[in-house]
Amino acid sequence: MIAPPRRRVSLAALVFWAAGLVLGAVKLVTVVATPDPWKLLAFGSDDVHYYLLTALHAAAGDGSTFDGLQPTNGYQPLWFLLLTGLFLPGVDRSGAVVVTMVLLVVLWALALWLVWRIAAVTVGPVGAVAALVVLLPHARWWGGCENALVAVLLLALVDVVLRRRLLDRPDVGSVRVAGVLLALLSLGRLDCAVLVGLFALVGWWRWRSVRLVLDLVAPAVVSLVVDAAVNHALLGSALPVSGVAKQLGSGENWAALGQFLLYGSLGPLPMGFGLTVLVLAVVAWVVAPGVPRAAELRALIVLLVLAQLIQVAWYVVTTPGWELQSWYFSTGTVALVLSTLVIGARLSAVRLAAPVIVGLAVLMLAVFAGKEAVQVLPRDPSSSPYTRDIDAGQWADRTLPPGSVLAMGDWAGSFAFSTQHPVVQLEGLVGSPQYLAALQAGRGAEYLRSLGVDYYVRLLHPGEPLSCRPAEPWFGTGPKLDLDLCGRPIVYRGDVRGAIDLVVWDLRGVPGP
Repeated sequence: MIAPPRRRVSLAALVFWAAGLVLGAVKLVTVVATPDPWKLLAFGSDDVHYYLLTALHAAAGDGSTFDGLQPTNGYQPLWFLLLTGLFLPGVDRSGAVVVTMVLLVVLWALALWLVWRIAAVTVGPVGAVAALVVLLPHARWWGGCENALVAVLLLALVDVVLRRRLLDRPDVGSVRVAGVLLALLSLGRLDCAVLVGLFALVGWWRWRSVRLVLDLVAPAVVSLVVDAAVNHALLGSALPVSGVAKQLGSGENWAALGQFLLYGSLGPLPMGFGLTVLVLAVVAWVVAPGVPRAAELRALIVLLVLAQLIQVAWYVVTTPGWELQSWYFSTGTVALVLSTLVIGARLSAVRLAAPVIVGLAVLMLAVFAGKEAVQVLPRDPSSSPYTRDIDAGQWADRTLPPGSVLAMGDWAGSFAFSTQHPVVQLEGLVGSPQYLAALQAGRGAEYLRSLGVDYYVRLLHPGEPLSCRPAEPWFGTGPKLDLDLCGRPIVYRGDVRGAIDLVVWDLRGVPGP
Protein backbone atom coordinates (compact mmCIF):
# COMPACT_ATOMS: atom_id res chain seq x y z
CA MET A 1 0.00 0.00 0.00
CA ILE A 2 1.41 3.35 -1.05
CA ALA A 3 1.35 6.00 1.68
CA PRO A 4 -0.31 9.26 0.71
CA PRO A 5 2.13 12.08 0.02
CA ARG A 6 2.85 14.36 2.90
CA ARG A 7 1.42 17.83 2.65
CA ARG A 8 4.17 20.41 2.34
CA VAL A 9 4.04 23.41 4.61
CA SER A 10 4.43 26.53 2.51
CA LEU A 11 6.83 29.35 3.32
CA ALA A 12 3.81 31.63 3.63
CA ALA A 13 2.32 29.38 6.33
CA LEU A 14 5.62 29.21 8.22
CA VAL A 15 5.97 32.99 8.25
CA PHE A 16 2.35 33.52 9.22
CA TRP A 17 2.46 31.22 12.24
CA ALA A 18 5.94 32.40 13.22
CA ALA A 19 4.37 35.81 13.74
CA GLY A 20 2.12 34.38 16.41
CA LEU A 21 4.84 32.34 18.09
CA VAL A 22 7.61 34.95 17.98
CA LEU A 23 5.59 38.05 18.84
CA GLY A 24 3.60 36.30 21.55
CA ALA A 25 6.77 34.85 23.08
CA VAL A 26 8.50 38.25 22.99
CA LYS A 27 5.62 39.91 24.85
CA LEU A 28 5.36 37.15 27.47
CA VAL A 29 9.11 36.96 28.11
CA THR A 30 9.34 40.74 28.24
CA VAL A 31 6.59 41.23 30.78
CA VAL A 32 7.69 38.30 32.97
CA ALA A 33 11.39 39.20 32.89
CA THR A 34 10.89 42.91 33.51
CA PRO A 35 11.05 43.71 37.24
CA ASP A 36 8.56 45.89 39.05
CA PRO A 37 7.71 48.72 38.78
CA TRP A 38 8.59 48.79 35.07
CA LYS A 39 6.35 45.91 33.96
CA LEU A 40 3.66 48.43 33.02
CA LEU A 41 5.95 49.76 30.25
CA ALA A 42 5.16 46.60 28.27
CA PHE A 43 1.75 48.03 27.35
CA GLY A 44 2.85 51.46 26.11
CA SER A 45 -0.56 52.73 27.21
CA ASP A 46 -1.84 54.90 30.03
CA ASP A 47 -5.52 53.97 29.75
CA VAL A 48 -4.97 50.26 30.38
CA HIS A 49 -4.39 51.11 34.04
CA TYR A 50 -7.92 52.46 34.37
CA TYR A 51 -9.08 48.93 33.54
CA LEU A 52 -6.49 47.16 35.69
CA LEU A 53 -7.04 49.12 38.89
CA THR A 54 -10.83 49.11 38.58
CA ALA A 55 -10.90 45.36 37.83
CA LEU A 56 -8.53 44.68 40.76
CA HIS A 57 -10.86 46.61 43.09
CA ALA A 58 -13.87 44.69 41.78
CA ALA A 59 -12.10 41.33 42.08
CA ALA A 60 -11.16 42.19 45.68
CA GLY A 61 -14.81 42.89 46.55
CA ASP A 62 -14.49 46.68 46.67
CA GLY A 63 -17.04 47.20 43.92
CA SER A 64 -16.57 48.96 40.60
CA THR A 65 -14.21 51.77 41.60
CA PHE A 66 -10.95 53.13 40.21
CA ASP A 67 -9.81 55.13 43.21
CA GLY A 68 -11.53 53.27 46.04
CA LEU A 69 -13.46 56.44 46.89
CA GLN A 70 -16.25 56.67 44.33
CA PRO A 71 -18.07 54.18 42.07
CA THR A 72 -17.54 54.22 38.33
CA ASN A 73 -18.65 52.54 35.12
CA GLY A 74 -16.07 54.25 32.90
CA TYR A 75 -15.14 51.22 30.80
CA GLN A 76 -16.37 48.89 28.11
CA PRO A 77 -18.30 46.20 30.03
CA LEU A 78 -17.10 42.96 28.42
CA TRP A 79 -13.37 43.68 28.73
CA PHE A 80 -13.86 44.86 32.32
CA LEU A 81 -15.81 41.72 33.26
CA LEU A 82 -13.24 39.48 31.57
CA LEU A 83 -10.33 41.07 33.47
CA THR A 84 -12.25 41.03 36.75
CA GLY A 85 -12.96 37.30 36.36
CA LEU A 86 -9.31 36.54 35.60
CA PHE A 87 -7.91 38.51 38.55
CA LEU A 88 -8.26 35.67 41.03
CA PRO A 89 -7.70 36.14 44.78
CA GLY A 90 -4.04 36.86 45.44
CA VAL A 91 -3.41 38.57 42.09
CA ASP A 92 -1.66 41.87 42.83
CA ARG A 93 -0.83 44.70 40.46
CA SER A 94 2.25 42.96 39.09
CA GLY A 95 0.24 39.77 38.59
CA ALA A 96 -2.55 41.71 36.88
CA VAL A 97 -0.05 42.99 34.30
CA VAL A 98 1.12 39.43 33.57
CA VAL A 99 -2.44 38.03 33.43
CA THR A 100 -3.53 40.77 31.04
CA MET A 101 -0.54 40.18 28.76
CA VAL A 102 -1.25 36.44 28.71
CA LEU A 103 -4.82 37.25 27.69
CA LEU A 104 -3.58 39.54 24.90
CA VAL A 105 -1.27 36.78 23.62
CA VAL A 106 -4.17 34.29 23.61
CA LEU A 107 -6.32 36.81 21.71
CA TRP A 108 -3.46 37.37 19.24
CA ALA A 109 -3.29 33.62 18.59
CA LEU A 110 -7.08 33.50 18.12
CA ALA A 111 -6.92 36.44 15.72
CA LEU A 112 -4.28 34.75 13.57
CA TRP A 113 -6.22 31.48 13.60
CA LEU A 114 -9.35 33.29 12.45
CA VAL A 115 -7.48 35.17 9.71
CA TRP A 116 -6.08 31.83 8.52
CA ARG A 117 -9.55 30.26 8.55
CA ILE A 118 -10.98 33.18 6.59
CA ALA A 119 -8.14 32.97 4.07
CA ALA A 120 -8.67 29.21 3.74
CA VAL A 121 -12.21 29.66 2.37
CA THR A 122 -11.37 32.71 0.28
CA VAL A 123 -7.90 33.65 -0.89
CA GLY A 124 -5.27 31.20 0.40
CA PRO A 125 -2.05 31.57 2.43
CA VAL A 126 -0.42 34.43 0.52
CA GLY A 127 -3.48 36.58 1.19
CA ALA A 128 -3.24 35.69 4.89
CA VAL A 129 0.41 36.80 4.98
CA ALA A 130 -0.52 40.03 3.21
CA ALA A 131 -3.14 40.63 5.91
CA LEU A 132 -0.43 40.08 8.51
CA VAL A 133 1.65 42.85 6.92
CA VAL A 134 -1.05 45.40 7.79
CA LEU A 135 -2.22 43.77 11.03
CA LEU A 136 1.21 44.10 12.69
CA PRO A 137 1.53 47.90 12.41
CA HIS A 138 -2.13 48.89 12.54
CA ALA A 139 -3.76 46.64 15.16
CA ARG A 140 -2.06 48.30 18.21
CA TRP A 141 -2.74 45.03 19.91
CA TRP A 142 -0.65 45.29 23.04
CA GLY A 143 -2.06 48.43 24.70
CA GLY A 144 -4.22 46.40 27.06
CA CYS A 145 -7.57 47.99 26.22
CA GLU A 146 -10.63 46.39 24.64
CA ASN A 147 -9.65 46.71 20.98
CA ALA A 148 -7.89 43.30 20.86
CA LEU A 149 -11.02 41.52 22.13
CA VAL A 150 -13.24 43.48 19.74
CA ALA A 151 -11.00 42.63 16.76
CA VAL A 152 -11.21 38.90 17.60
CA LEU A 153 -15.00 39.07 17.86
CA LEU A 154 -15.20 40.90 14.53
CA LEU A 155 -13.01 38.28 12.86
CA ALA A 156 -15.19 35.54 14.36
CA LEU A 157 -18.27 37.26 12.92
CA VAL A 158 -16.62 37.48 9.49
CA ASP A 159 -15.72 33.78 9.71
CA VAL A 160 -19.34 32.86 10.53
CA VAL A 161 -20.69 35.01 7.69
CA LEU A 162 -18.34 33.41 5.16
CA ARG A 163 -18.36 29.78 6.26
CA ARG A 164 -22.11 29.61 6.89
CA ARG A 165 -23.01 31.66 3.80
CA LEU A 166 -24.98 34.02 6.01
CA LEU A 167 -25.62 36.54 3.24
CA ASP A 168 -27.03 33.92 0.88
CA ARG A 169 -28.96 31.05 2.45
CA PRO A 170 -28.74 31.19 6.23
CA ASP A 171 -30.25 28.71 8.63
CA VAL A 172 -31.73 29.86 11.93
CA GLY A 173 -28.85 28.43 13.96
CA SER A 174 -26.22 30.35 12.00
CA VAL A 175 -28.17 33.60 12.33
CA ARG A 176 -28.41 33.08 16.07
CA VAL A 177 -24.66 32.48 16.32
CA ALA A 178 -24.09 35.75 14.48
CA GLY A 179 -26.58 37.43 16.83
CA VAL A 180 -24.61 36.27 19.88
CA LEU A 181 -21.39 37.59 18.34
CA LEU A 182 -23.06 40.95 17.65
CA ALA A 183 -24.21 41.05 21.28
CA LEU A 184 -20.69 40.37 22.52
CA LEU A 185 -19.35 43.01 20.15
CA SER A 186 -21.83 45.55 21.48
CA LEU A 187 -20.67 44.85 25.04
CA GLY A 188 -17.05 44.81 23.89
CA ARG A 189 -17.42 48.36 22.57
CA LEU A 190 -20.79 50.02 22.92
CA ASP A 191 -20.33 51.97 19.68
CA CYS A 192 -20.15 48.61 17.85
CA ALA A 193 -23.92 48.58 18.26
CA VAL A 194 -23.87 50.38 14.91
CA LEU A 195 -22.97 47.00 13.38
CA VAL A 196 -26.19 45.53 14.75
CA GLY A 197 -28.18 48.08 12.78
CA LEU A 198 -26.11 47.66 9.63
CA PHE A 199 -26.33 43.85 9.70
CA ALA A 200 -30.07 44.08 10.37
CA LEU A 201 -30.52 46.26 7.26
CA VAL A 202 -28.46 43.90 5.11
CA GLY A 203 -30.24 40.89 6.60
CA TRP A 204 -33.65 42.28 5.76
CA TRP A 205 -32.53 43.17 2.26
CA ARG A 206 -31.13 39.69 1.63
CA TRP A 207 -33.53 37.48 3.62
CA ARG A 208 -36.87 39.33 3.69
CA SER A 209 -37.61 37.50 6.96
CA VAL A 210 -38.70 39.32 10.11
CA ARG A 211 -37.99 36.22 12.18
CA LEU A 212 -34.38 35.95 11.01
CA VAL A 213 -33.74 39.66 11.56
CA LEU A 214 -35.17 39.41 15.07
CA ASP A 215 -32.98 36.37 15.80
CA LEU A 216 -30.01 38.44 14.63
CA VAL A 217 -30.61 41.61 16.65
CA ALA A 218 -32.43 40.35 19.77
CA PRO A 219 -29.32 39.21 21.74
CA ALA A 220 -27.61 42.59 21.27
CA VAL A 221 -30.73 44.59 22.11
CA VAL A 222 -31.35 42.56 25.27
CA SER A 223 -27.69 42.78 26.32
CA LEU A 224 -27.55 46.56 25.88
CA VAL A 225 -30.84 47.10 27.71
CA VAL A 226 -29.69 44.95 30.64
CA ASP A 227 -26.32 46.73 30.76
CA ALA A 228 -28.00 50.15 30.76
CA ALA A 229 -30.50 49.09 33.44
CA VAL A 230 -27.78 47.70 35.73
CA ASN A 231 -25.67 50.84 35.33
CA HIS A 232 -28.62 53.10 36.03
CA ALA A 233 -29.63 51.10 39.10
CA LEU A 234 -26.12 51.02 40.58
CA LEU A 235 -24.72 54.40 39.56
CA GLY A 236 -27.63 56.49 38.30
CA SER A 237 -26.11 56.66 34.80
CA ALA A 238 -27.16 54.25 32.07
CA LEU A 239 -24.16 55.26 29.94
CA PRO A 240 -20.49 54.92 30.92
CA VAL A 241 -19.26 58.08 32.62
CA SER A 242 -16.27 58.05 30.28
CA GLY A 243 -18.62 58.70 27.36
CA VAL A 244 -20.69 61.23 29.29
CA ALA A 245 -17.56 63.16 30.31
CA LYS A 246 -16.45 63.45 26.69
CA GLN A 247 -19.84 64.79 25.64
CA LEU A 248 -19.69 67.78 28.00
CA GLY A 249 -19.28 71.05 26.16
CA SER A 250 -20.38 72.16 22.73
CA GLY A 251 -19.19 72.30 19.15
CA GLU A 252 -17.94 69.76 16.64
CA ASN A 253 -14.67 67.90 16.97
CA TRP A 254 -13.42 68.17 13.40
CA ALA A 255 -9.86 67.50 14.51
CA ALA A 256 -10.88 63.89 15.15
CA LEU A 257 -11.47 63.39 11.43
CA GLY A 258 -7.88 64.33 10.65
CA GLN A 259 -6.67 62.18 13.56
CA PHE A 260 -8.50 59.19 12.08
CA LEU A 261 -7.16 59.73 8.58
CA LEU A 262 -3.54 60.29 9.63
CA TYR A 263 -3.34 58.18 12.79
CA GLY A 264 -0.16 56.31 13.64
CA SER A 265 3.53 56.32 12.82
CA LEU A 266 6.35 53.82 12.58
CA GLY A 267 9.33 55.81 13.79
CA PRO A 268 9.47 58.81 11.45
CA LEU A 269 7.20 57.08 8.90
CA PRO A 270 3.54 58.20 9.04
CA MET A 271 1.08 55.32 8.81
CA GLY A 272 -2.13 57.22 7.94
CA PHE A 273 -4.49 54.57 9.33
CA GLY A 274 -7.77 56.02 8.07
CA LEU A 275 -6.41 56.85 4.63
CA THR A 276 -4.97 53.35 4.37
CA VAL A 277 -8.31 51.78 5.32
CA LEU A 278 -10.21 53.81 2.71
CA VAL A 279 -7.69 53.45 -0.12
CA LEU A 280 -7.21 49.70 0.31
CA ALA A 281 -10.98 49.18 0.59
CA VAL A 282 -11.44 50.86 -2.80
CA VAL A 283 -8.60 48.83 -4.33
CA ALA A 284 -10.03 45.60 -2.90
CA TRP A 285 -13.47 46.43 -4.31
CA VAL A 286 -11.96 46.93 -7.78
CA VAL A 287 -9.79 43.80 -7.85
CA ALA A 288 -12.11 41.43 -5.94
CA PRO A 289 -13.90 39.90 -8.97
CA GLY A 290 -12.32 36.51 -9.55
CA VAL A 291 -11.49 35.97 -5.88
CA PRO A 292 -13.53 33.22 -4.16
CA ARG A 293 -16.45 34.68 -2.19
CA ALA A 294 -15.79 38.05 -3.81
CA ALA A 295 -19.35 39.35 -3.32
CA GLU A 296 -19.39 38.45 0.36
CA LEU A 297 -15.92 39.92 0.97
CA ARG A 298 -16.96 43.11 -0.77
CA ALA A 299 -20.09 43.37 1.34
CA LEU A 300 -18.19 42.78 4.58
CA ILE A 301 -15.52 45.36 3.72
CA VAL A 302 -18.20 47.94 2.93
CA LEU A 303 -20.09 47.18 6.16
CA LEU A 304 -16.97 47.46 8.31
CA VAL A 305 -15.73 50.65 6.63
CA LEU A 306 -19.19 52.17 6.91
CA ALA A 307 -19.33 51.22 10.61
CA GLN A 308 -15.91 52.82 11.16
CA LEU A 309 -16.96 56.03 9.42
CA ILE A 310 -20.18 56.21 11.44
CA GLN A 311 -18.19 55.71 14.65
CA VAL A 312 -15.77 58.50 13.71
CA ALA A 313 -18.65 60.79 12.68
CA TRP A 314 -20.34 60.14 16.02
CA TYR A 315 -17.10 61.04 17.78
CA VAL A 316 -16.82 64.26 15.76
CA VAL A 317 -20.36 65.30 16.67
CA THR A 318 -20.47 64.25 20.33
CA THR A 319 -16.97 64.71 21.83
CA PRO A 320 -15.92 68.37 21.44
CA GLY A 321 -12.20 68.80 21.89
CA TRP A 322 -11.27 65.19 22.75
CA GLU A 323 -8.43 63.37 21.03
CA LEU A 324 -9.35 60.24 19.04
CA GLN A 325 -7.46 57.12 20.15
CA SER A 326 -6.63 53.79 18.49
CA TRP A 327 -9.13 51.66 20.46
CA TYR A 328 -11.87 53.28 18.36
CA PHE A 329 -10.45 51.64 15.22
CA SER A 330 -11.28 47.94 15.51
CA THR A 331 -13.84 47.89 12.69
CA GLY A 332 -11.41 49.73 10.42
CA THR A 333 -8.61 47.32 11.36
CA VAL A 334 -10.65 44.26 10.36
CA ALA A 335 -11.77 46.02 7.15
CA LEU A 336 -8.08 46.57 6.45
CA VAL A 337 -7.36 42.87 7.03
CA LEU A 338 -10.11 41.79 4.61
CA SER A 339 -9.03 44.32 1.97
CA THR A 340 -5.45 43.11 2.17
CA LEU A 341 -6.56 39.48 1.97
CA VAL A 342 -8.20 40.28 -1.37
CA ILE A 343 -5.32 42.38 -2.70
CA GLY A 344 -2.72 39.82 -1.59
CA ALA A 345 -4.63 37.03 -3.33
CA ARG A 346 -4.69 38.97 -6.59
CA LEU A 347 -1.00 39.86 -6.32
CA SER A 348 -0.05 36.22 -5.67
CA ALA A 349 -0.59 35.52 -9.37
CA VAL A 350 2.03 38.13 -10.29
CA ARG A 351 5.57 36.80 -10.73
CA LEU A 352 7.73 37.34 -7.63
CA ALA A 353 4.86 39.05 -5.78
CA ALA A 354 4.41 36.19 -3.31
CA PRO A 355 8.08 36.22 -2.16
CA VAL A 356 7.91 40.01 -1.81
CA ILE A 357 4.79 39.75 0.39
CA VAL A 358 6.41 37.08 2.54
CA GLY A 359 9.56 39.21 2.79
CA LEU A 360 7.52 42.22 3.91
CA ALA A 361 5.86 40.11 6.59
CA VAL A 362 9.26 38.93 7.86
CA LEU A 363 10.50 42.54 7.93
CA MET A 364 7.40 43.73 9.79
CA LEU A 365 7.70 40.86 12.26
CA ALA A 366 11.35 41.70 12.95
CA VAL A 367 10.59 45.40 13.38
CA PHE A 368 7.67 44.89 15.73
CA ALA A 369 9.22 42.07 17.73
CA GLY A 370 12.27 44.29 18.29
CA LYS A 371 10.11 47.30 19.11
CA GLU A 372 8.08 45.37 21.68
CA ALA A 373 11.18 43.83 23.22
CA VAL A 374 12.96 47.16 23.86
CA GLN A 375 9.85 49.07 24.92
CA VAL A 376 10.52 48.29 28.59
CA LEU A 377 14.21 49.29 28.54
CA PRO A 378 14.25 53.10 28.90
CA ARG A 379 13.81 53.42 32.68
CA ASP A 380 15.32 56.79 33.49
CA PRO A 381 12.54 58.93 35.04
CA SER A 382 12.88 61.53 32.30
CA SER A 383 12.66 58.98 29.45
CA SER A 384 8.88 59.14 28.94
CA PRO A 385 5.64 60.13 30.65
CA TYR A 386 5.35 56.51 31.86
CA THR A 387 8.73 56.49 33.60
CA ARG A 388 8.07 59.92 35.08
CA ASP A 389 4.71 58.68 36.40
CA ILE A 390 6.48 55.66 37.93
CA ASP A 391 9.06 57.87 39.64
CA ALA A 392 6.40 60.25 40.96
CA GLY A 393 4.34 57.31 42.24
CA GLN A 394 7.33 55.88 44.09
CA TRP A 395 8.08 59.34 45.51
CA ALA A 396 4.49 59.57 46.76
CA ASP A 397 4.75 56.22 48.56
CA ARG A 398 8.06 57.20 50.18
CA THR A 399 7.16 60.76 51.12
CA LEU A 400 3.46 61.41 51.62
CA PRO A 401 1.58 60.66 54.83
CA PRO A 402 -0.41 57.41 54.95
CA GLY A 403 -3.93 57.84 53.62
CA SER A 404 -3.06 60.83 51.43
CA VAL A 405 -5.36 61.22 48.43
CA LEU A 406 -4.08 62.64 45.14
CA ALA A 407 -5.89 63.90 42.05
CA MET A 408 -4.67 63.99 38.47
CA GLY A 409 -6.14 64.50 35.00
CA ASP A 410 -4.44 63.28 31.83
CA TRP A 411 -1.84 60.50 32.38
CA ALA A 412 -3.39 59.52 35.72
CA GLY A 413 -3.48 55.81 34.81
CA SER A 414 0.19 54.86 35.03
CA PHE A 415 0.70 57.27 37.95
CA ALA A 416 -2.16 55.70 39.95
CA PHE A 417 -0.83 52.22 39.13
CA SER A 418 2.59 53.24 40.50
CA THR A 419 1.43 54.39 43.94
CA GLN A 420 -0.52 52.80 46.76
CA HIS A 421 -2.29 56.10 47.46
CA PRO A 422 -5.78 56.65 46.01
CA VAL A 423 -5.74 58.80 42.87
CA VAL A 424 -8.89 60.62 41.70
CA GLN A 425 -9.01 60.91 37.89
CA LEU A 426 -10.07 64.48 37.07
CA GLU A 427 -11.17 64.03 33.46
CA GLY A 428 -14.13 62.02 34.74
CA LEU A 429 -13.27 59.00 32.61
CA VAL A 430 -13.28 56.68 35.62
CA GLY A 431 -15.05 58.98 38.04
CA SER A 432 -18.65 59.00 39.22
CA PRO A 433 -21.79 60.72 37.91
CA GLN A 434 -21.65 62.83 41.09
CA TYR A 435 -18.23 64.16 40.11
CA LEU A 436 -19.47 65.13 36.64
CA ALA A 437 -22.51 66.85 38.20
CA ALA A 438 -20.24 68.81 40.56
CA LEU A 439 -17.98 69.75 37.65
CA GLN A 440 -20.95 71.07 35.66
CA ALA A 441 -22.26 72.99 38.68
CA GLY A 442 -18.89 74.71 39.26
CA ARG A 443 -18.38 72.83 42.52
CA GLY A 444 -15.59 70.52 41.39
CA ALA A 445 -13.04 71.71 43.96
CA GLU A 446 -15.61 71.32 46.74
CA TYR A 447 -16.31 67.76 45.58
CA LEU A 448 -12.59 66.95 45.64
CA ARG A 449 -12.36 68.27 49.19
CA SER A 450 -15.24 65.97 50.15
CA LEU A 451 -13.12 63.04 48.89
CA GLY A 452 -10.20 64.20 51.01
CA VAL A 453 -7.90 65.17 48.13
CA ASP A 454 -4.61 66.46 49.57
CA TYR A 455 -2.40 66.79 46.48
CA TYR A 456 -2.86 67.78 42.85
CA VAL A 457 -0.68 66.20 40.15
CA ARG A 458 -0.26 67.50 36.63
CA LEU A 459 1.81 66.35 33.69
CA LEU A 460 2.16 69.46 31.57
CA HIS A 461 1.39 69.13 27.88
CA PRO A 462 3.79 70.27 25.14
CA GLY A 463 3.75 74.07 24.99
CA GLU A 464 1.69 74.40 28.17
CA PRO A 465 3.15 76.89 30.68
CA LEU A 466 3.16 76.15 34.39
CA SER A 467 0.09 77.86 35.89
CA CYS A 468 -1.53 78.01 39.29
CA ARG A 469 -4.93 77.95 37.56
CA PRO A 470 -4.62 74.99 35.17
CA ALA A 471 -7.29 73.97 32.68
CA GLU A 472 -8.60 70.71 34.09
CA PRO A 473 -9.74 68.59 32.29
CA TRP A 474 -7.21 69.45 29.59
CA PHE A 475 -9.25 67.92 26.77
CA GLY A 476 -12.76 68.94 25.80
CA THR A 477 -14.68 72.20 25.73
CA GLY A 478 -16.82 71.36 28.75
CA PRO A 479 -16.69 72.86 32.25
CA LYS A 480 -13.33 73.09 33.99
CA LEU A 481 -12.43 72.57 37.62
CA ASP A 482 -12.35 75.68 39.79
CA LEU A 483 -8.79 74.92 40.91
CA ASP A 484 -6.72 77.69 42.48
CA LEU A 485 -3.16 76.58 43.20
CA CYS A 486 -1.73 80.04 43.67
CA GLY A 487 0.43 80.06 46.81
CA ARG A 488 0.27 76.28 47.16
CA PRO A 489 3.73 74.71 47.57
CA ILE A 490 5.16 72.49 44.84
CA VAL A 491 6.45 69.35 46.53
CA TYR A 492 7.61 67.37 43.47
CA ARG A 493 8.78 68.39 40.02
CA GLY A 494 10.43 66.24 37.36
CA ASP A 495 10.92 66.60 33.62
CA VAL A 496 10.20 64.38 30.61
CA ARG A 497 12.98 64.63 28.03
CA GLY A 498 13.65 68.17 29.21
CA ALA A 499 10.49 69.31 27.43
CA ILE A 500 7.61 69.02 29.90
CA ASP A 501 7.31 68.63 33.66
CA LEU A 502 5.26 66.56 36.08
CA VAL A 503 4.38 68.75 39.06
CA VAL A 504 2.74 67.96 42.41
CA TRP A 505 1.12 70.67 44.56
CA ASP A 506 0.28 70.32 48.26
CA LEU A 507 -3.36 71.39 48.78
CA ARG A 508 -3.40 71.05 52.56
CA GLY A 509 -3.72 74.02 54.86
CA VAL A 510 -3.94 77.69 53.92
CA PRO A 511 -2.21 78.93 50.74
CA GLY A 512 0.90 81.01 51.19
CA PRO A 513 1.01 84.77 50.59
